[in-house]
Amino acid sequence: MNQRIRKREQDPLIDARVRVVRWGALALFVMLLGRLYWLQVIRHDHFQALSENNRLRIRTIRAPRGQILDRKGRPIAETQASYDLICSPIDVRDLDGEIRLLGEIAEFDPDEVQEKIREARKTNPYSSITVARDLRFEQVSVIEFNRETLTGFSILVEAKRSYPYGPGFSHVLGYVGEASQDELDASDDESLEMGDVVGKYGLERSMDAVLRGVNGGRHVEVDAAGRDKRLVEEVLPRTGGTVNTTLDADIQKTAEEAIGNRAGAVIAMVPKTGDILAFVSSPGFDPNVFSRGIRKSEWMALAQDVRKPMQNKGLQGTYAPGSTVKPLVAMAALEEGMQDPKATVGCPGYLQIGNRRFRCWREKGHGTVDMYKGIVQSCDVYFYTMGLRLGPDVIAKLEKGAGLGTITGIDLPGERSGLVPDTEWKRKASKERWYDSERAILGIGQGAVHVTPLEMLAGYATLATGGEVMRPRIVRGIVRMDGSATQTPVQSLRKLPWKPENVAFIRRALAGVVNDYGTGGGAKLPGIEVGGKTGTAQVAAVKGKMIKSEDLPYELRDHAWFVGFAPVADPEICVVAMLEHGGHGGSASAPIVKAVMQEYFRAKQLAQAQEKK
Repeated sequence: MNQRIRKREQDPLIDARVRVVRWGALALFVMLLGRLYWLQVIRHDHFQALSENNRLRIRTIRAPRGQILDRKGRPIAETQASYDLICSPIDVRDLDGEIRLLGEIAEFDPDEVQEKIREARKTNPYSSITVARDLRFEQVSVIEFNRETLTGFSILVEAKRSYPYGPGFSHVLGYVGEASQDELDASDDESLEMGDVVGKYGLERSMDAVLRGVNGGRHVEVDAAGRDKRLVEEVLPRTGGTVNTTLDADIQKTAEEAIGNRAGAVIAMVPKTGDILAFVSSPGFDPNVFSRGIRKSEWMALAQDVRKPMQNKGLQGTYAPGSTVKPLVAMAALEEGMQDPKATVGCPGYLQIGNRRFRCWREKGHGTVDMYKGIVQSCDVYFYTMGLRLGPDVIAKLEKGAGLGTITGIDLPGERSGLVPDTEWKRKASKERWYDSERAILGIGQGAVHVTPLEMLAGYATLATGGEVMRPRIVRGIVRMDGSATQTPVQSLRKLPWKPENVAFIRRALAGVVNDYGTGGGAKLPGIEVGGKTGTAQVAAVKGKMIKSEDLPYELRDHAWFVGFAPVADPEICVVAMLEHGGHGGSASAPIVKAVMQEYFRAKQLAQAQEKK
């Protein structure tokens, strides 16, 4: 029996099997050790993060944007508290059902929100998605009552961009919105993340790097349903910097009220510095709507409005300037020595060129007209002859030098240049010569010429300074988050060598337009000499008998201009008002300029009286 046991123990087959089992067990043990090392050492950080994210959540605290102030330190863009509905994608159990329920409580685009949440689940499931902003108290109450059902959704109090003047500053300040994926991809700022609010238009866009602060955050412990249970750590956000502007809220409000609901632009500037006091484009839009998240229906209403409320007409709209160019044409004639201001032209109410008759705005004519009378009474026949005599190149040289048909360099994004045509442009555009009829109408600001209201303002500011072209500015300075400050210097772009006697003559004629029974009497101010020029720019040619602009369909009516400065002897303010299809500049636009100037001098007198006390 012992022999059988020994033989069995020495059985080579059994020994081989035992060895296999032993080596297999050893290999399995080594694999377990390797796996344990891989989990505990090599992948330690990854699995620790996963573990922490099952217990902890990072709730981003969006940084409040910095203030934008007017020249007197009053906020024209600031921040207010907002109750926002946010989502943690990893915690949502029934996306369709919860979105359906929330859609009955808050106002948002369900399809857009679902798409954002699904995308976040793939890229960063622990991120916070903003579903709806600026909820009302009753909406917050209903959401909190249904917290058990709405897993992954919560209410967060955040800073919301607020514009106390509503549409008043809309085209200057612009608006903000949540950063798009394209903006995130294109940004060099690594701190910019999904859900952050950035400037989309106007100063909000151009000064975004200054105004946008640094986000903070809360580390909170959550339960299995994703509900906050305990605050672990909090890092406070840093508010963005401050932008100080040249704008005056009182003058801006006056300009907004003066233009009303008519389409056009009003801009006021200090000619000696280029400081913009007011910049209104009408109709405007309410930037507060964009802060809380504009709805599709609201956006479509803005996009389909034929008056283009989203276009900054003062910066991007280009229009035939009409008679507002006449003082500049006269200045070109004086500077080039091509016209004696005392020389006269007969105006019978028209000028015959070949087989075409070019009419004057006064059907019976102005009689004998010299340069002064030609400007004051805006005689078209006189300036037809100036257009023929000077030609496009002489006119273009002076007008471009004064700022027309060029980028002014204002510190707002999206500026568009108008066109002051010359021989080179004509050659490229049509490869034809200038015909006499085309040369003649350049003298009255018609034909190929078109300018922005800002360019026309720059031209008259150059007349006001005697030939010095200033760069328009809105930003006076900035104060960054760290407290460092930078001032924007006043910048002279060029000094034109205009003769003082020629400048004095044109100024005297512009004063006559307003005060000497000219076309601009609607801008007259008691005790202050205003100089300026009306302009009625034809939109469509009307054959046959002269028809009043107001008797035409709206889209065919003339554009109405008035540009002026005051006091004439030492100009402090220069204002342009342009109304799309507004009719006659003297009756439509001149009163707007008067109202703006009146507010400027009222405030100045009040400030001087307070200083004396």
